[in-house]
Amino acid sequence: MDPWQPEERPVSKDLPFFLAVNDSLAGSDPRDDLLHPERNKLVQSDSCTETQYFGFCVPEARIQAFCYLWHHPNLRLVSGGLFVFKGDKHTVVHGELCDFRSFMSDAPLRNDLHEYRLENGYGVKILEPLKRHRVTYADTARQNVVDVEMAAVRPPVMYGDGNHFEQAMKVNGKLTLRGVHYDVDCFTIRDRSWGRPRSEAPLPVPATSWMVGVFNEGFAFSASVFEQQEMAPELRPPLAIPIEKTLNGGWLDRDGRIGVLVRARKRVVRAPGSFIPRYVELEITDDLDRSLSLRGTSCATTLWQAWPNMTLPICQMRWEADGLIAYGECQEGNWNDHLNALQTG
Repeated sequence: MDPWQPEERPVSKDLPFFLAVNDSLAGSDPRDDLLHPERNKLVQSDSCTETQYFGFCVPEARIQAFCYLWHHPNLRLVSGGLFVFKGDKHTVVHGELCDFRSFMSDAPLRNDLHEYRLENGYGVKILEPLKRHRVTYADTARQNVVDVEMAAVRPPVMYGDGNHFEQAMKVNGKLTLRGVHYDVDCFTIRDRSWGRPRSEAPLPVPATSWMVGVFNEGFAFSASVFEQQEMAPELRPPLAIPIEKTLNGGWLDRDGRIGVLVRARKRVVRAPGSFIPRYVELEITDDLDRSLSLRGTSCATTLWQAWPNMTLPICQMRWEADGLIAYGECQEGNWNDHLNALQTG
């Protein structure tokens, strides 16, 4: 049995990975770093999605970068590019670098994902599948340059349905923002998704937080968790979800073993008015009976209107756990019903 073949791995036909339950892991293949046309053909919706995400940071300067390819194979379009911001910015457009475009031809992907450059100049080259990638961009008029290499420090963590993986990476390279130069030397979690729709319809769900961090080459975590009513009493049905159903997925990679999360408890303190996470308390337990308590403080924040019916705060997080510090992310999806509950609760 070849687990990479589409008929051998189940497909969630309704939800993107960050809203679906992911309670097991599967194997990966170097071909998972390329496009998945056969799996995408199983999704009839125009919102069929395949993505490639890379992030990086310069913690001492409070700089966070978001680099993204969002392929819409059934529409023959791509959305993509990057934004890089320093400190707290009202929106991504306020950042030092913002060049993310919504409607571009997918012609640059004619060579698959081996090497491409979008019409806005954002480019990615796979140097070695599942191991090394180079991300580049240049805007001479604004003196913005990105040239970084991502090197895997751990194998990909593939979710059980075979449509999404995440991977701990080490990032090194150069960044120039508005003429100011920075060395990039950090850890990050990259991810890839495919073979699912990503509807833009309003959703009656509470906020969901994608929280990740890498402490060192042998210690990383990921957790995708809905808002929990006991921590947010303003929630009412259908936004009030039993705590045992709020964990969408995640993993803990420590001491050479990767465990699937089976329980999570989170509390998010948000900035008044903007609803951007400022502080996160997270308790996670995996199927290897390991527990971890994390405390996260946002260091740099912005707001991305990923599509008109939702907002996505992007936060660089300083995570503390077991006397160690990691810099990672908290990306939090918010839809209209939840934001209304926060304002009126």
